[in-house]
Amino acid sequence: MTIYLRTWGDLACFTRPEMKVERVSYPVITPSAARGLLESILYKPQFRWRIRRIAVKKPVRFLAFRRNEVKSRLSPRKPEPLLADEDRTQRNTLALRDVEYVIEASLHLTLLAGLPRRKPEDDEDHGDDTPVKYLAMFQRRAEKGQCFAQPCFGCREFPAHFELADEAAMRVTPGINPDTDLGLMLYDAFNLDVPKDQPPGKVEKPQPRITFFPARLKDGVVNVPDWAEMKKQLGGAP
Repeated sequence: MTIYLRTWGDLACFTRPEMKVERVSYPVITPSAARGLLESILYKPQFRWRIRRIAVKKPVRFLAFRRNEVKSRLSPRKPEPLLADEDRTQRNTLALRDVEYVIEASLHLTLLAGLPRRKPEDDEDHGDDTPVKYLAMFQRRAEKGQCFAQPCFGCREFPAHFELADEAAMRVTPGINPDTDLGLMLYDAFNLDVPKDQPPGKVEKPQPRITFFPARLKDGVVNVPDWAEMKKQLGGAP
């Protein structure tokens, strides 16, 4: 099952993992960030989003600035006051400005589909676990602008707007961006498969499993490898 989502915003920063302190963005949105954007609209443990293509609809333009950040993170379990003046540091950011993408993604059921759940079904999520059901749920939510969390482009302060699109939206006006080798790009930070020994109705927090792929922007589109191919980096069966 395939969906198309147009998304745009004023600023974006998809930080390269090799940069230890300063934030330097990839030239385009990563598959991992695109998956997170879709999951902010609809996420269920019974399926996974897999990104297939990303159309870059506007010229790639960078913007450099410096901002104040805090070095610590608040604990949701034991919230305590955080004194920003004592925990503040300045960092440079090389971000993207005025971005627009069309994401093509497919929906794949996991091993948890059809198994008992810890929580009862709600008014929206009822019936058999099928790709058609979840695709319809996503379309309804996207059409109404509903989301579980505000989608963002890499950082919370860079909100992403979205709307449903179709396959025609994947066409990019020639000459907006030249064909470019983007080098190794982050594919995802987690194993997208649910372990076979996953207890029914319980979702364990996944461990980070980093994968990369050689990205290329051709005719305004980045083609993303299939997950079966990327699993070879994790030592799993295709």
